[in-house]
Amino acid sequence: MHDNRYYKILVGLAAAGLMVGTWGVANVLLYGKRATALGSYVPWGLWVAVYLFFLGLTAGAFLITILTYVFRVKIFAPIGPLSAFTVLVAILCEVIIISFDLGHFSRVWRFLTNPGWTSMIFWMVVFTNAMIIIYALECYFLLRESLVEGAQQEGTPARWLYRLLSFGKTDFTAADRQADHRRVRLLSIISLPVGLIFYGINGAIFAILLNRPIWNGALTPLLFIVTALLSGGALITFLTFIFRIDDALVHYLGHVIRFLLVVFLFLEALQFFVGYRTGMTINRASLDIIAFGPYWWVFWVVHLFLGSAIPLYLLSFRHESAQAVAAASFLIIITFIAVRLNFVIPDQAVYKLEGLEATFYHWRLRTDQYFPNLNEWLVSLWVFSLGLLAFMLGSKYLPIVSAGKGEAGHVEA
Repeated sequence: MHDNRYYKILVGLAAAGLMVGTWGVANVLLYGKRATALGSYVPWGLWVAVYLFFLGLTAGAFLITILTYVFRVKIFAPIGPLSAFTVLVAILCEVIIISFDLGHFSRVWRFLTNPGWTSMIFWMVVFTNAMIIIYALECYFLLRESLVEGAQQEGTPARWLYRLLSFGKTDFTAADRQADHRRVRLLSIISLPVGLIFYGINGAIFAILLNRPIWNGALTPLLFIVTALLSGGALITFLTFIFRIDDALVHYLGHVIRFLLVVFLFLEALQFFVGYRTGMTINRASLDIIAFGPYWWVFWVVHLFLGSAIPLYLLSFRHESAQAVAAASFLIIITFIAVRLNFVIPDQAVYKLEGLEATFYHWRLRTDQYFPNLNEWLVSLWVFSLGLLAFMLGSKYLPIVSAGKGEAGHVEA
């Protein structure tokens, strides 16, 4: 980050968020799901929405690494290492937040001893871990030359860390460079099918759930892909701007983001059109909750106005300004949690069996009263803060930005 003041502010905010959020984390560790506002009919809430938010952020960065190191698109070469590091941090945040939603950390070992081979959740975990391993290795080989060089130079920030990650290596030859280039390309090629299955499984987990009109639809997998590329692409565009990597690249990415935003809004409109045209009460009820329910402003104000209309204006009429493109990308990122909340919660807020609401009375058996409680917000804040801190420290003490300067030659290798 070119301005050290912003770096200190963001690190301070992340540290404060970690301290405040620790209260919620402690409550969840002590009391499990009892510390949440979830119930029997609404078992997936804020944390699943945050999980999908992080999943989307990984997708844009994933696409950049594939275009750079598999298809060798040179224009993306300067942000290759930054994109790989973004994928790694976002997936780790994704894993942490969904682990809280599982409730019982102490039972994780049973996943290994009693694998559910036919369970999509099982395969989601397998491919999530595969992505973590692939991108951890890819980051390492992308940065290794800079790490070895930095370890030998006086005055390198966190030089001890560079020495540690160099594993005793003191010189870096042309042969080493070529070998690492081949390793990165091989890892990227492997990550292509692994990543596609990883994202596909996440979408399929929702799409195969019957009696869920918003989730169980042919548009769901396509919406998953487009929304992921939109939010993740916006993140990479914003990071490219704030790290002052290449303003020309920001302009190029701005056109891509504008296209993805238009496609997403079109698909979203189709989802509403098809849902209402079916005439089914359950479909109309779910869509009514999004558009006219108690949190209508999340859809109209946060998503459509702040997260779509303003960015679309900036990307269409101010696209010559890198700052305007970055501002549009930032708005898309911070408001995208509204899209995820409207995907996860309204579908559960409708009783799927007529008269069910009159059978038993308990607040955990209500579908219309779920709102994330303080613990859920604090845990989410803690995970966001952890991700921000990891990214800021990584960008400060690891060569994830500077390593991209020589990536054009890397892509050609």
